[in-house]
Amino acid sequence: MNLLRWVNSFVNSDRDYPLLTGFMSGLYPMLFFYSGNYESINSIAHLCFFIGLFLVLPVVFFYAIYKTAACFQKTARYQRHLLFVLVIEVTATFLSQVHYLTLKKKLLLGLLIVLVVLSKKFQNQYKKVVIFLMLLCIFPAAKVIYTFVSKQVCNPDRWMAQSDEIRSIKFTKTPNVYFIEPDGYAGQDAMGEKPYAYNDTMFDYLKSKSFTIYSNTMSNYPASLASNASMFGMKHHYLGKILESPFEMENARDIICGNNPVVEVFKRNQYKTHFIVEDEYFQKNFSGGEYDFYNIHNSEIPYFSDDNSVKKDVYEDLKKCISARHKQSAPAFYFIEKLLPHHIALDGSGVENERVTYLRNLEKSNEFIRKTIDLIDQNDPNAIVLIVGDHGGWVGIENIGEMFATKDPILLRSIFSNLIAIRWNDPSHTKYDAHLQSNVNIFRILFAYLAQDTTLLQHLEKDDAYHIRQHSLSKKPEKVLERR
Repeated sequence: MNLLRWVNSFVNSDRDYPLLTGFMSGLYPMLFFYSGNYESINSIAHLCFFIGLFLVLPVVFFYAIYKTAACFQKTARYQRHLLFVLVIEVTATFLSQVHYLTLKKKLLLGLLIVLVVLSKKFQNQYKKVVIFLMLLCIFPAAKVIYTFVSKQVCNPDRWMAQSDEIRSIKFTKTPNVYFIEPDGYAGQDAMGEKPYAYNDTMFDYLKSKSFTIYSNTMSNYPASLASNASMFGMKHHYLGKILESPFEMENARDIICGNNPVVEVFKRNQYKTHFIVEDEYFQKNFSGGEYDFYNIHNSEIPYFSDDNSVKKDVYEDLKKCISARHKQSAPAFYFIEKLLPHHIALDGSGVENERVTYLRNLEKSNEFIRKTIDLIDQNDPNAIVLIVGDHGGWVGIENIGEMFATKDPILLRSIFSNLIAIRWNDPSHTKYDAHLQSNVNIFRILFAYLAQDTTLLQHLEKDDAYHIRQHSLSKKPEKVLERR
């Protein structure tokens, strides 16, 4: 009752609240943005920037406009008109930015005109708009608080605990290691069959370059963040807390960008580590990792990233790193991500059109792979080179709903089948990689070889693939594929 009494008193008061009105016009859009994108904007830098943009700026702006209007006789009577117009227009402007990552200028201009007209009759209702914004804040605020507290109370990275002492192993072999990740590159078993139905010459090329191409391989998860987090964690996370978004993964960006046991093992063995990617997707939350070199710096990434704001030429960046390495004697590890062929866009253009686009991008990816292998051969012929797709190309899937509902084995293969090819430059690798079938075990098998320690193979993870399934009112992870 006290709350209702306060609301009634607030709405019917003769007093105006320009500071509170400005604050609420930014608070709801800010909470809305955080509730849906927490994992990609959870840095201190983001928080400080958004507090300034969403809270401080509108508070100062509303107060200044309100007080300025009071200074002139002709505008003083329109103070409430201004508050009514501003609280809705500013809120809409912020929501446009956080939802679309751009300002819908024509719509906002149209809204402004309508609000100016409506303000003549509803200027005294702006406080009800403020109360409405307070109510809207309840659910996103609760979600953000829950997410933050749960991450403080429960260690979200505990799933990466290893079953043995692999983090402290000592390598007996220290070749340079190149890990090339062509995004969404399907495996040979899927590529030759429907829905791909394509004769990809890359597989023969890789064999001619002494690569071992592993058969019937798959990623363990359907999308990049979950797949790469598991691969660099060398463990299954069983999708953790990504169930609201199939393309998110708790702490995945921090893990992928260097806070993982793989980079730890390389650095413990005196490797210089390099993180070379084509865009800011993995780093959009300003991840601070343990790699020695990043080709994208946080200062280059906008606060409102659309995953495509920063573009790098990974071949040229790798070339520069290789040239610079001649000045040092330490071995090197390179993670090189190429955003081709990429999974299909699910843009509604139709299965066949998306297949054609995928195959066109596949050939571009093949050109990059050939050029990169030539570069490595010229400068580092004794290096170990891994070429690993983070998941399949999703060809044949018509929409998101089908992707997460299908039980069709052909479509599941399209989602999870991936390229895994390694050039070891040493025939003894067969003692270690006989059971390489999925991404989660790649680095454990590589480290067993580099340490010449077969006991590390006693703790391989299961070669299973997991997907999100809708169950009545909830979503749950389910095992959809397995390799025996």
